[in-house]
Amino acid sequence: MHTHLRRLAMITALTFGATGLMITPAQAMPTAQDQDHQKETQHPEYYNSSYYRLGNKEGLEDHKHNVQRTTHNHNYKTDEDKAAHDYGYQQGWKGQNYREPQKEQSYSHPQ
Repeated sequence: MHTHLRRLAMITALTFGATGLMITPAQAMPTAQDQDHQKETQHPEYYNSSYYRLGNKEGLEDHKHNVQRTTHNHNYKTDEDKAAHDYGYQQGWKGQNYREPQKEQSYSHPQ
Protein backbone atom coordinates (compact mmCIF):
# COMPACT_ATOMS: atom_id res chain seq x y z
CA MET A 1 0.00 0.00 0.00
CA HIS A 2 2.81 2.35 0.93
CA THR A 3 4.65 1.78 -2.39
CA HIS A 4 1.41 2.26 -4.30
CA LEU A 5 0.91 5.74 -2.76
CA ARG A 6 4.56 6.60 -3.32
CA ARG A 7 4.29 5.61 -7.01
CA LEU A 8 1.05 7.62 -7.41
CA ALA A 9 2.72 10.69 -5.84
CA MET A 10 5.72 10.32 -8.17
CA ILE A 11 3.54 10.07 -11.29
CA THR A 12 1.49 13.09 -10.22
CA ALA A 13 4.63 15.17 -9.59
CA LEU A 14 6.13 14.23 -12.96
CA THR A 15 2.88 15.06 -14.74
CA PHE A 16 2.72 18.53 -13.22
CA GLY A 17 6.42 19.13 -13.88
CA ALA A 18 6.17 18.12 -17.54
CA THR A 19 3.12 20.32 -18.04
CA GLY A 20 4.96 23.30 -16.56
CA LEU A 21 7.95 22.76 -18.84
CA MET A 22 5.76 22.65 -21.95
CA ILE A 23 3.92 25.87 -21.10
CA THR A 24 6.94 28.01 -20.10
CA PRO A 25 8.76 28.19 -23.49
CA ALA A 26 5.55 29.04 -25.32
CA GLN A 27 4.94 31.97 -23.00
CA ALA A 28 8.52 33.23 -23.19
CA MET A 29 8.78 33.37 -27.02
CA PRO A 30 8.06 36.85 -28.38
CA THR A 31 5.78 37.02 -31.38
CA ALA A 32 6.52 39.00 -34.55
CA GLN A 33 3.99 41.60 -33.43
CA ASP A 34 5.82 42.04 -30.10
CA GLN A 35 9.13 42.50 -31.90
CA ASP A 36 7.69 45.12 -34.26
CA HIS A 37 6.12 46.98 -31.34
CA GLN A 38 9.38 46.84 -29.42
CA LYS A 39 11.28 48.22 -32.42
CA GLU A 40 8.91 51.16 -32.71
CA THR A 41 8.91 52.07 -29.02
CA GLN A 42 12.57 51.80 -28.03
CA HIS A 43 13.85 55.09 -29.46
CA PRO A 44 11.30 56.63 -31.82
CA GLU A 45 13.04 60.03 -31.54
CA TYR A 46 16.05 58.63 -33.42
CA TYR A 47 14.16 57.55 -36.54
CA ASN A 48 14.17 61.07 -38.01
CA SER A 49 17.89 61.56 -37.40
CA SER A 50 20.31 61.49 -40.33
CA TYR A 51 22.87 59.92 -37.98
CA TYR A 52 20.44 57.09 -37.18
CA ARG A 53 19.94 56.41 -40.89
CA LEU A 54 23.70 56.53 -41.53
CA GLY A 55 24.35 54.13 -38.65
CA ASN A 56 21.61 51.81 -39.84
CA LYS A 57 23.05 51.80 -43.37
CA GLU A 58 26.53 50.99 -42.05
CA GLY A 59 25.14 48.30 -39.77
CA LEU A 60 23.28 46.65 -42.65
CA GLU A 61 26.42 46.69 -44.80
CA ASP A 62 28.40 45.08 -41.99
CA HIS A 63 25.61 42.58 -41.39
CA LYS A 64 25.73 41.49 -45.02
CA HIS A 65 29.52 41.02 -44.88
CA ASN A 66 29.44 39.59 -41.33
CA VAL A 67 32.11 42.05 -40.14
CA GLN A 68 31.41 44.47 -37.29
CA ARG A 69 33.24 47.81 -37.23
CA THR A 70 35.13 48.67 -34.08
CA THR A 71 35.26 52.44 -34.65
CA HIS A 72 33.05 54.98 -36.37
CA ASN A 73 34.81 58.18 -37.43
CA HIS A 74 32.06 60.76 -37.78
CA ASN A 75 31.85 64.35 -36.63
CA TYR A 76 28.86 64.23 -34.31
CA LYS A 77 27.33 67.54 -33.33
CA THR A 78 25.93 66.30 -30.01
CA ASP A 79 25.96 63.23 -27.79
CA GLU A 80 22.39 62.61 -28.94
CA ASP A 81 23.62 62.33 -32.55
CA LYS A 82 26.22 59.76 -31.50
CA ALA A 83 23.59 57.80 -29.56
CA ALA A 84 21.26 57.86 -32.59
CA HIS A 85 24.06 56.62 -34.85
CA ASP A 86 25.01 53.84 -32.43
CA TYR A 87 21.39 52.75 -32.06
CA GLY A 88 20.90 52.77 -35.85
CA TYR A 89 24.07 50.75 -36.30
CA GLN A 90 22.93 48.13 -33.79
CA GLN A 91 19.55 47.87 -35.52
CA GLY A 92 21.28 47.44 -38.88
CA TRP A 93 23.74 44.91 -37.43
CA LYS A 94 20.70 42.85 -36.38
CA GLY A 95 19.46 43.01 -39.98
CA GLN A 96 16.67 45.52 -39.33
CA ASN A 97 16.40 47.96 -42.20
CA TYR A 98 15.22 51.50 -41.59
CA ARG A 99 12.44 52.54 -43.91
CA GLU A 100 10.81 55.89 -44.21
CA PRO A 101 7.33 55.70 -42.70
CA GLN A 102 4.68 56.00 -45.38
CA LYS A 103 2.73 59.21 -45.17
CA GLU A 104 -0.99 58.87 -45.01
CA GLN A 105 -2.67 60.21 -48.09
CA SER A 106 -6.20 61.47 -48.08
CA TYR A 107 -8.26 60.72 -51.11
CA SER A 108 -11.42 62.55 -52.03
CA HIS A 109 -14.08 60.38 -53.55
CA PRO A 110 -16.14 61.86 -56.41
CA GLN A 111 -19.81 62.12 -55.62
